[in-house]
Amino acid sequence: MAIRLRRALLATLALVAGAGFASAADENVYKGKTINMVIGGTPGDGYDLYARILGQYLTKHVPGNPRVVPQNMPGAGTLVAANYMYEVAPKDGTAIGTVGGGTATGQLFKTPGIRIDPRRYNWIGSLNSEVGLVLAWHDTPFKSFKDITEREFVVGGGGPTSGTVIFPLVLNRIVGTKFKIIPGYKGTGDIALAMERGEVQGTGSYHYSSMIQTKPHWIRDKQAVPLIQLSLVKHPLFPDVPNIPELARNEEERTILELVFARQAMGRPFMLPPGASADATRILRTAFNAILKDPEFTAEAERRSIDLTLPMTGAEIHTLLDKLYAAKPDVIDKAIAASDTSDLNRR
Repeated sequence: MAIRLRRALLATLALVAGAGFASAADENVYKGKTINMVIGGTPGDGYDLYARILGQYLTKHVPGNPRVVPQNMPGAGTLVAANYMYEVAPKDGTAIGTVGGGTATGQLFKTPGIRIDPRRYNWIGSLNSEVGLVLAWHDTPFKSFKDITEREFVVGGGGPTSGTVIFPLVLNRIVGTKFKIIPGYKGTGDIALAMERGEVQGTGSYHYSSMIQTKPHWIRDKQAVPLIQLSLVKHPLFPDVPNIPELARNEEERTILELVFARQAMGRPFMLPPGASADATRILRTAFNAILKDPEFTAEAERRSIDLTLPMTGAEIHTLLDKLYAAKPDVIDKAIAASDTSDLNRR
């Protein structure tokens, strides 16, 4: 059922966006060319996985069938790649970048080292919207969102910039949850082991796209209980688990939470640099939308447990950014304060 639903969502999005048709002029834009795929992550990580499968099918769907060459450029949470795409990358469509969804609000949140205005990129789209899950281990007393507003909930966390730390802190400060964060774990894999060993009761964020790669049995066998979806949209597999907009008690809280969790909605987005060729932007957006309804692509993604839930078109990303950047300055300041980890005790 979940498989059929996901494919239906992808097909609907592609039909709405329109696949378009290639012309002889379009084929000349990329014929004999090489597209460098600038990847903000390291080889083998999630950004790399999504970029390489997209690159494979871009060659098939872009008129002229250009070669696509992956180029990993990790650093500063994908900010190195983001700055490169903004300042250095060629504007003729031969460089596509993929960076973290946090790029969306980096400028608003005054992220150190950021030199970009994300509204100026030519966004191509994102293959998914990340749905983070707040999970409780099955033998703990936590079975619902209400439970973690009434008693302390001990979760593992990573470093101070990790969503496993920032997200539960924000929820504590804005909606009154009672997460007790134990920071210092190297990543979600170590936190998952800590849950299984009983060191912590759960996690404040585990991306569904990562969990189906590493712990697919957790949900299937009811070993982990989802309490919250850390997303602006609901994953179809969890219709009864509240997501971020449902937690807000007033409009200001809703805006603050949207600012913090917008990075989830953008998933792992792809873009061209500011000022990129209009023809290249149109061609790549058309190819991206065609890939989403390519049955060979969706079958391969499913075979490799690559989550394609709720993808976004380039136009949808631009619409989201316009909404975020229209927030009132005082509300943005409150979102920044809610995300501050400077007073978090390190273990």
